[in-house]
Amino acid sequence: MAHVLITTLGKNWEIVPEILGWTNPDLVDLYANHPSRDELRALRVQYGIQPIESLWIITTDDPDIRQALEQLKDWRHAVGAGQIRFRVVRVSGIHDLSSLAQCRRMREAIHQVVLRGSREAGAEGSLVLSLTGGRKTMSSDMQAAAAFFGCRALVHIVGREDKLAQFSKLNIQDFCKPLPPALADATTPVVVGHHAPSPLLDYPDPHEQPLWEFLQESLRTDPAPDALWVDHSLSVEDTPLLDALEERLKTASNLAANHASRIIQEETSANFLALYSLPPREIQRLKEIVVGADPAPERKKAELEFLRRLPKAELHCHLGGVLTVGEMIQVAGSVRERIQKYQERLQPWLERWKSRLEREDPVRWGQSLDWKALRRPVSDVPEPLSVAAFLLLFEPCPHVLEKMISGRYLKGENFVGIGFDAYERLGDVQGSALLQSEETLRATCRILGRKAREHNVLHLEVRCSPRNYTRGDLSPVRVLQVIGDELTRSGPQSTVLLLIGSRHRDLAALRESVTLAEEILADDGAASRMLVGFDLAGNEKALEAAKVRDAFLPLMERCLHATIHAGEIADASSIWQAVYHLNAERIGHGLTLEENSDLLERFRDRRIAVEMCPSSNCQIVGFRDSYLPDTASRRVYPLATYLAKGLRVTVNTDNPGISRTDFSREYHRAGRLTPQGLSLWNILLLIRNGFKAAFTEAPRRHQLLRDAENRILQVLDGGIQL
Repeated sequence: MAHVLITTLGKNWEIVPEILGWTNPDLVDLYANHPSRDELRALRVQYGIQPIESLWIITTDDPDIRQALEQLKDWRHAVGAGQIRFRVVRVSGIHDLSSLAQCRRMREAIHQVVLRGSREAGAEGSLVLSLTGGRKTMSSDMQAAAAFFGCRALVHIVGREDKLAQFSKLNIQDFCKPLPPALADATTPVVVGHHAPSPLLDYPDPHEQPLWEFLQESLRTDPAPDALWVDHSLSVEDTPLLDALEERLKTASNLAANHASRIIQEETSANFLALYSLPPREIQRLKEIVVGADPAPERKKAELEFLRRLPKAELHCHLGGVLTVGEMIQVAGSVRERIQKYQERLQPWLERWKSRLEREDPVRWGQSLDWKALRRPVSDVPEPLSVAAFLLLFEPCPHVLEKMISGRYLKGENFVGIGFDAYERLGDVQGSALLQSEETLRATCRILGRKAREHNVLHLEVRCSPRNYTRGDLSPVRVLQVIGDELTRSGPQSTVLLLIGSRHRDLAALRESVTLAEEILADDGAASRMLVGFDLAGNEKALEAAKVRDAFLPLMERCLHATIHAGEIADASSIWQAVYHLNAERIGHGLTLEENSDLLERFRDRRIAVEMCPSSNCQIVGFRDSYLPDTASRRVYPLATYLAKGLRVTVNTDNPGISRTDFSREYHRAGRLTPQGLSLWNILLLIRNGFKAAFTEAPRRHQLLRDAENRILQVLDGGIQL
């Protein structure tokens, strides 16, 4: 491993200190007085340029260049170049590149030296190529070699015509110190590009000779390690390396197509199509790097940051469960002025709470507290003002409120398999307790929109029960209008609404929700345009899907999208009923689908999507988590099985505030719940599934897929730092 610079050289030896003055400022800070010195420094950081340790100089056999080499050797001695190793390669028999044959031989030499430099740099080092020096054809050859073998940066030295006459009068000593202010910007290093190694390097015929073997013996052999200046002649009579590379160019198209075809045929589900055009080594790396297997803090931090940068589609997010404790207090602040109007009536009640806060343990208190009793403890105080006033008591100490609400579940090992009812109680102080006013609804939607943008959510589906938010004198229609209006402004450009019909009440209440959906669809506002689907949610055992078909028929007649909570805590028959009685296009959770192999195959064949929510699934039902040793005896989360069977599985947050998760962390939790972790390739497949299963019209869905694909390629181009 080394940091290598390769340059061609003509009669101007100064090109070497001009480049090293930028790459190795500790050797000679040539640009210390440059008006753009800060930008030049930032450029080094941007491209990860490290001080050069090995310099390869390619030149012709022209006798006039020998003087330039002697001057360069004198400068090296004068500046004290330390341990930088200079390797001069003079291509014998080539003087002026005056014929096509000479140009091709020089092209061969340049490719051989760049291949040698890339080998010397290795995966951990860096290779910088200079496009300045020698004939123009040599610069073109250097660019061609970079496209094959890759480089950290292609550097060009740009000169100012008005100052070059004076600049040419500088002597060796002038290049051993910063250039004088008057000539500091006579030349400027510019990075004109960088290259990853060509995919062609991954497509050799198994019987083909390795490229390394095409090098001249003098280039395959390492010079003596203590030799700081090596000058050797390179005889190029034919062009074996160029011939081999050009042959690969001819067959590359077929090889790449065959490789992509083979990968697709081996898989049960197609990933983003652009990924199949990546070099095979990159595809293999995506399949080998896993997320969620290593609990080391630094590794987890890097994985979460990488996941945050990826585009996402969120299909299963309940508005009533999106807030963290700190965000609940923030939302409560949106009605602070209204609370002031009722301060006298609320004050005695609030004082009693303050007194309890000072003397009681918050965890024990929270366990016995009836959170729903906070909603209207004082007559004539409209909702949600008393709940908001209570939450604002914790503005200086949100951690106390968090202990009260979550208690022992603050520890991850305790927040596993707690059951549906216990999980729902954790949301009693938000949702229908807090979202009873236009102010709190809008504040919650703004927070949700901000978090979606922070985690690069391109498509967001928000589901809610408007009937639950009407105790503060808002009508169900107005609730949806407020949510639709605010999410239009605050959410991602592609944001839609799903209306929830709950199983918690009787069939008449569900019919009212269906009627509300029809009423909204008949309107012409933002909510009507955003309402795309209906969800039957809540405890599956309270009301089976088979019993609600008649109530659902009006929605089916309107061709409204349907997603049904099924297979979360009930057996696979619940999923069967959702599909065959309610025509579900997607299933929420579907954890027991693996119990019915015939049904699973039908899901695959009909492309029915499964909305999995790793955090809440683990917290409610309980699964093995690689970060929690105490869960080792629990059953394995079925996500990996579903992927292997070719199901359209998606990853979602459910109730991110209650589950203490976010849009990126859910993919990480999916990795934790998958034995040996979840590969980046499968994570990208899950992301694609989310967009493919989105409840939106086909043109928008196709555009979302294209946008997501482009963003993924940009992220991958920036490097996978895991």
